Amino acid sequence: MQNDSRTAAVTATLSSENLVVGEKAMLNLELQNVRIIGWPEQPEMHPLVLERRQQGNVRRGGYIREVYQYFVSGLEPGLHTIPSFKVVSGNRVFETKPFLVRVHPVEKLKINGLSLGGGAVTPYLSGIFLEKNSPFLGETQSVEAKLYLAYQQPDRLRITDPRIIEMEKDGLAAWRFAGEREATGILVREGTQFLVTSYRSSINALREGTLTLGPGKAQTFCSRTVSGRGMFVSRSEAHDFNFPSVTLNVRPLPAGAPAGFAGAVGNFTLTTKALNTEINLGDTITVEAKISGQGNLDQFSGPVLVDPEGHWKQFEMAAKPQGGERRSSIGTVEFSQVIRPIKNVGQLPPYRFVFFDPVLEKFRTLNSPPQPLKITGTSLAMTAKETGGLQFLTPGSAGIKNFNTVGANPALPWLWQILPAGLFIAILALWMKQRMAERMIASQPVREFQNELGELSKSAEDRVQFYRLSANFATRWRGGENGDLQEIFETRDAICFAPDLEPEPLETTEKNRILNLLKSLSPVLLIGLLLTFQTLPAHALDPADPEGSKAEIIREMASNPTPEHFYNLALCEEALKNPGPAVLWAARFEAQGGDASELLNRLPGIHREKLKGTELVAILPKQLYLQLIFAGAWGVILIFTVLLLRPGKLRSIVLPVSSTIAALGLVLGISGWFLYPEPTDALPIHRMSVVTTEVPLQSQPYKGGKPTRANLVGSICHVTKTSGEWSYIQLSGGLSGWVSSESLETVDDVSD
Repeated sequence: MQNDSRTAAVTATLSSENLVVGEKAMLNLELQNVRIIGWPEQPEMHPLVLERRQQGNVRRGGYIREVYQYFVSGLEPGLHTIPSFKVVSGNRVFETKPFLVRVHPVEKLKINGLSLGGGAVTPYLSGIFLEKNSPFLGETQSVEAKLYLAYQQPDRLRITDPRIIEMEKDGLAAWRFAGEREATGILVREGTQFLVTSYRSSINALREGTLTLGPGKAQTFCSRTVSGRGMFVSRSEAHDFNFPSVTLNVRPLPAGAPAGFAGAVGNFTLTTKALNTEINLGDTITVEAKISGQGNLDQFSGPVLVDPEGHWKQFEMAAKPQGGERRSSIGTVEFSQVIRPIKNVGQLPPYRFVFFDPVLEKFRTLNSPPQPLKITGTSLAMTAKETGGLQFLTPGSAGIKNFNTVGANPALPWLWQILPAGLFIAILALWMKQRMAERMIASQPVREFQNELGELSKSAEDRVQFYRLSANFATRWRGGENGDLQEIFETRDAICFAPDLEPEPLETTEKNRILNLLKSLSPVLLIGLLLTFQTLPAHALDPADPEGSKAEIIREMASNPTPEHFYNLALCEEALKNPGPAVLWAARFEAQGGDASELLNRLPGIHREKLKGTELVAILPKQLYLQLIFAGAWGVILIFTVLLLRPGKLRSIVLPVSSTIAALGLVLGISGWFLYPEPTDALPIHRMSVVTTEVPLQSQPYKGGKPTRANLVGSICHVTKTSGEWSYIQLSGGLSGWVSSESLETVDDVSD
């Protein structure tokens, strides 16, 4: 056996933690770099039964593992424990984790009949198993749906593609019920052996009261083994399987939740770590937090920094992506937050996390230990209270910019595409002209045919003359009197060779009928070509009196507004403890070309991050990179057009120019598009909005919707869409959601 240089270990896995009485689940004991003689010693586990199944080796990660496989079954319903296995190897003892097994009455399974064709029906069983039938509101629990298929003569069924269960969910949120491809156990009931397939998920109650999970249906592909004439034949068949429903009685959380509770329900642990502990004052620190345990891991906003003195500027606490669906209520969720010290402090304060423990049925608070920091430098800008007054700016001579863009034509940036489109059409026209010239040469008989037929139609003055000329025309272009034209020759013979001919009138209908017969003699079919082109669109202020100073500034702005007035209004609002309006005026000052970063650092809310490494990309608007991509695409189109159609002298000019445009356009356009920073950080500040009142961020646009952040006052955001009285906003760091439109003020509106 190949040696494994990694650490010695013994691990245990259980195929299912929900069983009915008599069902056997598989327990695997895997030994890594551990050598023993014989089977490991089995722990005492009554009323559970442990049976040895087989011993063998498996290859994982290029190394061979020794595996001992058991069957686990329950004799009576209830919550039972599989104790730890203790494996002794030399002078070392290895211990596995214990398992909790829920054994349910077999009566919880629903008996169904499966039609196999030809009138044959075989039974199958199904059921849904919960951890709790009376969870608390917001409590997440694992759920397992199970399917039991008969596996014995005359028909042996085995799942090959379990698909997804379409499960009805009344007031419940749930991940997809995805099935296991391998059987998770065996059940023998009333003399029939069933193979067990498990579908795992996790559910969370969205409201209190009686809720229902199920019924459900899954279209599943099965392998059906049929015996006949001493042989076994395997067939793949698709069948619909039904799952029953289960009822939950959801209890409300008790009253008296402590401050900081954000909906976390479960049992958790908290760890935090600062990635840099030696900084200069004004630099940022990235803190990573991990919350582990069992509960609604995807439904809370993370821990909060304990900073009652306001020594830290805090940015949004962002959850790291999980990378897939969470089908278990057990796991870890990671958060990351950027913070900046405003004062020279000696340690990172603790983080606090409040949650409700459904086992103890009470609220609990976790505090991480403080971490030592080494900060060099002095405190940042002092507040107005500390300086004894506001540090106003002197108004300058420059007026304010008007960002009103109403009436701008959105098609203007695309008009440049008229040039490559025109060149493309010109190449096609030149090619068509060349082809038409070739066809004109090849189509001389066609033109002669059409000219003669036209002369025939004009020169016929009476019926006798018309039939003489028609017969001559048919003789030239067909060379005979057979086929559909026989009528022409017969009529000619009847009326044209009699003596003393008198002119006869020619009816228009008869004339048109004969001309249509003659048109069928055309040597080719003329096909019209339709080309469709689509153009893409294409000062005497009192620093100690912020209220009076604010009124004076507004009075001055009525006659001669300047950018400095915006900054001074922001200082007044900050001193008056109105953070939302303060951020709004500071943002308007920056929109006029000023720098209010020091002021914004003192104000609450989620502000825009400074660009790092993508400043040059963000100099140009993102739309321009899309235009470059289109220019590159046009270059590719022109290259292929020239190579395919070969339009004479244009080829030597268009081909190198198109190649250059295609290369530069695609490389610069695609690179700029994908490297472009977050819209909230790269958009011009005048296109942003500010949350000016205390309002929560919600995941739904209606009153009473679930809040994802308690307060957004002072946040700078970008409005992407509206719904009634609600606006969907995006903030720096990727956070997004719905807020009341009344709480938003646009930066470019300076009329207030």
